[in-house]
Formats: sequence, C-alpha cells, structure tokens
Amino acid sequence: TLSMRIVTPHWTRELSVAFWLSGSDRACVKISAPPKEAGIASLRLGGSMWNYFPKVERTVKIPVSLMMQPWMGSDFTNDDMMRATSFAKDYTHSFKSVRGTGESAEWEVASVPKDGVPVLWGKIVTSVGPDYLPRKQEFYSERGVLTKVLTYDDFQVIGGRRYPRVWTMRAPAKKDSFTRIVYRSILFDGPVPSGVF
Repeated sequence: TLSMRIVTPHWTRELSVAFWLSGSDRACVKISAPPKEAGIASLRLGGSMWNYFPKVERTVKIPVSLMMQPWMGSDFTNDDMMRATSFAKDYTHSFKSVRGTGESAEWEVASVPKDGVPVLWGKIVTSVGPDYLPRKQEFYSERGVLTKVLTYDDFQVIGGRRYPRVWTMRAPAKKDSFTRIVYRSILFDGPVPSGVF
C-alpha cells in the first residue's frame, strides 16, 4: 500500500493506493481514497492494460501508444505504474562511472534499449549505492533529452527488506511540479488474493 501526492502550481491531489505484482507480466493498481477516485483501477496482463472506472461501470483498454501518458495526472506514466517495461530483458546495461567513496559512493549504470525492442526510453541512467539499491534514475528520450528524474529516499527495513520508502518523480520541463510516492506497507513474495488479476 502507498500514498501518492501529486503537486502542480495549480492544484494538489492525494491518493491512497493498493498495488499487486505477480511475476513480470501481471500488475494491478487500485485507488482506495479519496472517495471521488476510490475504486478506480488499472490492470496489466502481459502487454495489455485496462483502466476501470466504477462510477460509470466502464472498462477502457489502454493502447501501447498511451503507455507514456500520465497515470491519474501524476508524473508517473502508465508504464511506470504498471511495470510494463522490463529493464532486465529490454535493456543492455553498462558501468558508466563512480562518484564518492565508502558509504557515500554511487555507481552510475547506463541502460540502453536492445535492438528491435519497442521501449519508451532512449537511455536510462541509474545511480546505485553500495547497498545495491537505487538512489536516482534519469530518463532520456530517444533524442537524448532528459525527460524526468526519479529519486529514492528514506531507506528503511520494510517487509523484511531494506527499501526506499519515498520515491519522487520530477520532470525538468515542469517547474514547481512533482509526484511523491510513500510506501506504507509491503509484502514481498506473499500470496496474491484470488481474483485480483
């Protein structure tokens, strides 16, 4: 479970969200609060994604062309929220550089898409700490333009693992705007309730 705070110069929205993942091909995100958005859900099965809107009892299939669109008006895309891109399968990774020493050291890893793989980013640069956990990710377009930056903070033991509880996504082109996710609880490798997917 997590909370999502979306901040723009004109409005702020806060959502409470439940999230399920199973393997690399199934994901479900469901909003539980506020009441206006409660029950809205997104489902991914393989390469297909749908949104469900309970107030109108309507299910809408999301085409691949819209995976880069914002999820619920946030700075996270449909692809981000539904874990549709597989970094392990879709990208080739290479060591780029190291900054700092000891506990403050960070290694930079550049990830570029494999030939023929339809991915959304031209390059992703990830900064990794000595605990092998990410500190920051920079997402670049196919033209090499920095499009958004995801930072990871507040590392705690949650669900029995050390994990960054706070994820903040910012788009350099959108000043005074950001989306912050705070994980409230996580169960790793646990059973998924029947019927979720």
